[in-house]
Parts: sequence; C-alpha cells; structure tokens
Amino acid sequence: MITIKGSVPSKKNSKIMVCRGKTPILLPSSNYTAWHKDAMSQISGFEPITSKEIKLVFFAKDNRKFDLTNKAESIMDTLVDAGLIEDDNYSVVPKLCLEFGGVDKDNPRCEIYGQI
Repeated sequence: MITIKGSVPSKKNSKIMVCRGKTPILLPSSNYTAWHKDAMSQISGFEPITSKEIKLVFFAKDNRKFDLTNKAESIMDTLVDAGLIEDDNYSVVPKLCLEFGGVDKDNPRCEIYGQI
C-alpha cells in the first residue's frame, strides 16, 4: 500500500487560464501544483506498481461532497509522473476501483493498493 497524505485536489476543476501572446493556455492551480509536488516527494522511492488492478481509497478532511473520479485523475496522473505506472490508460490499468473511506479530519489521505 502507498499512502499520499493530505487532501487530494481535483485537477480537472483546479485550472487557471493564462494567455501567452494570443493563445490561451490552461494551467493547474497553485493549490494543485503544490499538492502535486508534495505528493511526488511522498511517493518517491516506491517500487513501480505491476498490478493491472488499482484500488484508491479516499479519506476526506470534512463532509463536503466531491467526485471520486476527479480526485482519482489527480492520483493516477501523479503515479504516472512518478514512474510508478507506465500510463493510466485502460491497457495498463484495466481495472480501477474507487472507494470513499470516510472522514478523517486529522489525517486526510489517499491509500493506493496494487491488488484488489
């Protein structure tokens, strides 16, 4: 099991638009960028996940509703960026299980399991 501590921000809903010349570009928010940097440091040194089945269990800091799929995208992209999985497409990870583990205000986190 790999644990990423902290509240996982939604990458999809955390974008800002900037213009470079005449071209608008979408960039991740500073909140997401800071979380991603911290998450990368937390998972550095772990062995790559070889299982074709991954389970993500999210523990929230409060009772606010959120979409598991949006948070899963943040986690899966981080696993790819860290080299723990080759890609997050269906041929590499054909089975992805998402679960809400409950509220843990003192220790929000995502637990990552390589076998379901």
